[in-house]
Amino acid sequence: MSHRHFHFCLTMGSLVLLLSSCSSQYMPKGYTYQDNTPLSSPAPSSPWDKSAVIDNTENIGAQTAAWQGAVYELVDKMEANLPKDGTPLNLTSEKYGLLKGAKDNSLDHYLRQALLQKGYNLTTIPDAGLKVTYKTEKSKMPKMVDLIATILNADGKVSSVSMVTAAFPQL
Repeated sequence: MSHRHFHFCLTMGSLVLLLSSCSSQYMPKGYTYQDNTPLSSPAPSSPWDKSAVIDNTENIGAQTAAWQGAVYELVDKMEANLPKDGTPLNLTSEKYGLLKGAKDNSLDHYLRQALLQKGYNLTTIPDAGLKVTYKTEKSKMPKMVDLIATILNADGKVSSVSMVTAAFPQL
């Protein structure tokens, strides 16, 4: 057997072995799957999909505008007593305000947003920075809410109090 013939037989034998080891079960099948696992999550079931729909987006916009307007006015009133040297502000909600839960979170969010946009530094480190407490109270005016921010000095005594009276849609 010549050297050439040996290489030819070896190559052909390898090719036959390679092709014989392939069967249809190992051939790629595109995007099919080998078990019953779905390729995507099932659609949400009722009533979740109906309850997640926001029908009154105008109310959300009105609430946002009311909060932002009132809080920016409150910050404007506070500014004369806020530090200009970069001292951080430590904001704390007074626990017994009129608004509870999500509405309290709204006041906290918009107050922090307004102070940051005006260039003030905020901290969450206990006992650090200038203490600012805030709360909401029912106003003496019907269907109105008072937003109150109190700045405390280093001794924990009231340094200044700022207040804005505001109306919030569907409050």
